[in-house]
Amino acid sequence: MAGSKKMLSILVIEDNRADVEMIRIFLEDSKPKHQLLTAESLSEGFYFLDEHDIDLVLLDLNLPDTNGFNTLRRFIEKSPSVPVVVMTGLSDQRKGTESVRAGAQDYLVKGEFDSKQLLKVIRYSLERFRLQAEAEERASKASDEKSRLKALQRMAALGDWELDMVSHAMDWSEEVFQIFEIPANSFSPSLSDYLGFVHREDREKVEQFFAEAVKFQEYGPLEHRILIDNRILKTLSVRTRIRFDEKANRVLLLGSVQDLTPAEAEPTGEEEEAGESFQPDPFSSRELLNQISFNIRTPLSTAVHLFYLLEQTALNKQQTKLVQDLKTTIDDLSFTLSNLVNLSILSNDGVISAKEQFRPLDILESIQRVMTFKGQQNNREIDIYIDPRLAVGVQGDSNKLSQLFFCLVELSFLYSKMAAFVKLRCTWEEDEENGVLEVQLEYDGSLPQWPNVDEEATPEEVFSLLQPQQKTKGREELLARVFQRLCNQLSVRRREHRGQAGVFIDLSIPLNRSKSVDADIPSTPQQDLRILLVEDHPLHQIATKKVLTTWSDKVTVTVVGNGKEALAKAQEAGFDIVLMDLQMPVMGGIEAATNLRLFSSVPIIALTASTSKQEEDQCYQAGINDYLAKPFQPEDLYRRIMLLVHEEEKV
Repeated sequence: MAGSKKMLSILVIEDNRADVEMIRIFLEDSKPKHQLLTAESLSEGFYFLDEHDIDLVLLDLNLPDTNGFNTLRRFIEKSPSVPVVVMTGLSDQRKGTESVRAGAQDYLVKGEFDSKQLLKVIRYSLERFRLQAEAEERASKASDEKSRLKALQRMAALGDWELDMVSHAMDWSEEVFQIFEIPANSFSPSLSDYLGFVHREDREKVEQFFAEAVKFQEYGPLEHRILIDNRILKTLSVRTRIRFDEKANRVLLLGSVQDLTPAEAEPTGEEEEAGESFQPDPFSSRELLNQISFNIRTPLSTAVHLFYLLEQTALNKQQTKLVQDLKTTIDDLSFTLSNLVNLSILSNDGVISAKEQFRPLDILESIQRVMTFKGQQNNREIDIYIDPRLAVGVQGDSNKLSQLFFCLVELSFLYSKMAAFVKLRCTWEEDEENGVLEVQLEYDGSLPQWPNVDEEATPEEVFSLLQPQQKTKGREELLARVFQRLCNQLSVRRREHRGQAGVFIDLSIPLNRSKSVDADIPSTPQQDLRILLVEDHPLHQIATKKVLTTWSDKVTVTVVGNGKEALAKAQEAGFDIVLMDLQMPVMGGIEAATNLRLFSSVPIIALTASTSKQEEDQCYQAGINDYLAKPFQPEDLYRRIMLLVHEEEKV
């Protein structure tokens, strides 16, 4: 009949018959058109829910087959689409409010309600449940629409971004990372990162575009080219729109970027001139190896710190020997990891960094431990001399120098005879400004087979040599190619010959003296040193804090889990130095450092598990003072802290 109201089907799950009868009377007094069903247990109530179309349930929490919040939890799991009102005793009124938080629509206190209040609760609960269902449906539709939009953006190679006009920090969508062939959210980008990809011939017009974009409500489009890893050329179209964020009181530049490149990426001009057809690297070696590095470096760094702490405890002779062997094995693993990551240099001739400060002595002492351990394993007699003057401070790329020595040592074991000798001599020669690390490697065996530099192998060709049937040859060629490339990048002069005593390989490695390294800097803090450690890995938090606090009783360490917490803590209290992890949730280290520099000049050391030249440049652009790759020796961290603190005191 038109205008008739739907009959409400109400189920009361209550084992107290007096309470059930009271509800029946109240419903008849309020005269809603209804059907009342009753059950004395939760299992019986589930039966009615299966057999009948129930609009609302009045549920007692204490029943013969269940009690407390477990009753409500079981009901919601079984019938999430049916609104429920909880009934409690006078002494359990608090459970009513907690039940609403847990998913009930409302609650009634037995003996404290009448027919009008019962009807009011029923009506409000039904309406509230209906509104919630509609909101969830809208959210689901919005989520579906967002998913479709992302799929369309991906199909159209279209991404969006947001630029803070003051800090120049950018927020890229996943599609933008995809266009630039970078793992999504792998770092916190800035405008300089975007410009760093722009082709040098288009750089000026793109910089001019961003400078002009802030003057117009909408601006663009502009087409320009980008170059990825000096080998992939793409054409992009960028548009912008101004938006004012009233809550944060800041001006934002919203933008879109679309990849207009044909399906087959065009070769660079240099490759066209050479008449070669460009083939993209199917292994995506740089991204793959960097991701492997990141996943290994943090736990490896934690292990280094834990072994350091173990060394500080009272150990017997056998335990001390085991700890030293394990520590040497970790050094060996660390160099092997470095070798894996630096395979990317076979497909990339990136310019090496010349900003890191370190001591050659620290690298060579690690090499000494590894050589001694590997000599015992491979039945070689090891003889090593390291000039004490190599404790000098230099500036350059410590990772590539470490890798150079690792390749040299590995080659000496591959080409020397069983039960033969391997000798390494490292001395330091210097003038007033710079110096040379003179290296002489001598062993009984044959000269390495150096690949022809005029016939440079592709990464795919080298990787193919690592198949089981060619494993030895592949390892030899791989090490030789990496060693030759590193010699070129580090401007190493190499001489070699075979004499009566064996094979001689001499290296002259030029190193720039670091004017910042002062021999008078103390090895431990002379006054209170307040350190802010920003690190999200729980075990690494514990290990690094312990390493720092055992260094000196003048050290205090405050630990936070992400960049946002670091900014808040830095505004609350003063610190002498910040140790900043880069890969963190909520806010990464580079973004945090950029924001920190808006109000503080405190020295910052980046602690990273994913080393790359691009990331290192981003750190220095963000105002970070030093860059230290995990895993690192505690002594190296101590020295860098003291260097920066000493410089800050002089200022």
